[in-house]
Amino acid sequence: MRIGIITAMPEETGAVVRAVGDTKKVQGAGLCLRQGTASGHEIFIAEAGMGLKNAAAAAEKLVQDVRPDLLVSAGFCGGIAEELRVGDVVVASALTIASGAVLEDVAVEIAAACCTLVAQRAGEGKRVFGGLFVSTAAIMQKAQLAALLPSGSPCPVVEMESAAIARVAKESGIPFAGIRSVSDPFDEELGFSLDEFCDDRMRIRIPRVLWTIICKPRIIPQLARLARNSRIAATSLSQAVERFLAVV
Repeated sequence: MRIGIITAMPEETGAVVRAVGDTKKVQGAGLCLRQGTASGHEIFIAEAGMGLKNAAAAAEKLVQDVRPDLLVSAGFCGGIAEELRVGDVVVASALTIASGAVLEDVAVEIAAACCTLVAQRAGEGKRVFGGLFVSTAAIMQKAQLAALLPSGSPCPVVEMESAAIARVAKESGIPFAGIRSVSDPFDEELGFSLDEFCDDRMRIRIPRVLWTIICKPRIIPQLARLARNSRIAATSLSQAVERFLAVV
């Protein structure tokens, strides 16, 4: 099987590469891809940058050039559910896009291996859950999202790419999988906007990070905490992707 995996940030890409093992850089359809093999599958990893627009563009290019049998959104997320801890893994059972006060559900064929992964890992006592992925076009407070969601939504998490990738998968007749690791829990609200760190293509740029820190030194403790949490999330993500590739 050919599997296309789309990430947003270098830390997420690194976690996926560790799960796959040896990879090589290849050029295709305007994307810088990493190609490798794992569990008998041919894997293509594309780092899209953050946001729905970047994710959709990368997914479309990946489908055009590689023609994968499965599209996967892999990366970090914020926990909306109170029970989710840093490092917990959530596998998409449903997706919605939140824009302001409006929710738009995304219909897509979710790969059967997603349920298999959750069942196996939960049976081993691991904190892996099926849940609702809430994709946003801009940074939204978790408390605001929690108030929008229907009561009983399973283990909801927030991120900024999966729904766009799922839409491309649906349009292309390809199954979808979403695998995310919690990097910030429900009660961790950012004291800054990620837009402040990014260029106009939603890619983090070090000069902009440094300038934001100079202007807002109060965020330094939060950045240190998020860096530590991201390392925990990366380890969980790598393990989850490795197991997913073994059961897909």
